[in-house]
Amino acid sequence: MKRTFAVVTDSTSDLPDAWRERYDIEVVPLKVLFGEETFRDGVDMNNEEFFARLAASSKLPTTSAPSPGEFAEMYTRLAQDHDGCISIHIGRQLSATAEAARVGAESVEGFRVNVIDSGTVTMPMAFLCKVAAECSSLEEATEAVERRAPHCRVLALLDTLRYIEMGGRVNRATAMIGTMLDLKPLLLVAGGEQVKAVDRVRTRSRAIPRMIEFLEKDLPVEHVAVVHAQAPEEAERIAADLRGRLPDLEVPVGQIGCVLGTHTGPKALGVVYIKK
Repeated sequence: MKRTFAVVTDSTSDLPDAWRERYDIEVVPLKVLFGEETFRDGVDMNNEEFFARLAASSKLPTTSAPSPGEFAEMYTRLAQDHDGCISIHIGRQLSATAEAARVGAESVEGFRVNVIDSGTVTMPMAFLCKVAAECSSLEEATEAVERRAPHCRVLALLDTLRYIEMGGRVNRATAMIGTMLDLKPLLLVAGGEQVKAVDRVRTRSRAIPRMIEFLEKDLPVEHVAVVHAQAPEEAERIAADLRGRLPDLEVPVGQIGCVLGTHTGPKALGVVYIKK
């Protein structure tokens, strides 16, 4: 039976292409701005091109949410062959995207759009989209996603605090201390809260086991993935470790896209999951 409602997300979900095709999920791109040049995340610039340009730039690029008009255009198109839509977006503590989606939805008459502020970013959003797409009705999908959203967790290991500090996501003093001592920060995004540091570790090799320890304290989990920015070998090693510890779960590996990569910088790693 064909699903009668649409599933929409934004590019910060880092939705795997295979899932996008299999579950027929629409993605609205955020934008990255290098000076006067604007690129749609995942459309005009791929991850490899972005990180190469980031490394060569003396000034950090900026990012922007889609406009309400871009969402309205998407919903108007979907209204032609769907009876409703669930639209799942990056947490409002991180971006104005969900609010733009709400404003855009209000301008489309006669088409029900349930906008969900996921409170999170990257692949927990992709998991929420997958959950929604496997439901049989818009009401069931909305309930299933709203129930899980507060239990999404992103535990990120950054190679440097430079990018997140320049983007205004941590204060300057914290970044300076971390940089001076060459500490590797572990940052947590949980339940719609601001990004917070949960640990600082001297070396990257010590930080990775700490990430796994943190996850193990949060078990059981329903979904788990490993994400990375230009660190595929380390990501695969972490995923292999987690598959051994959690044999009943699939542990996909995903790439951090341009918008999130602006704030994490290269070599970031993340263990992301939804608690049961």
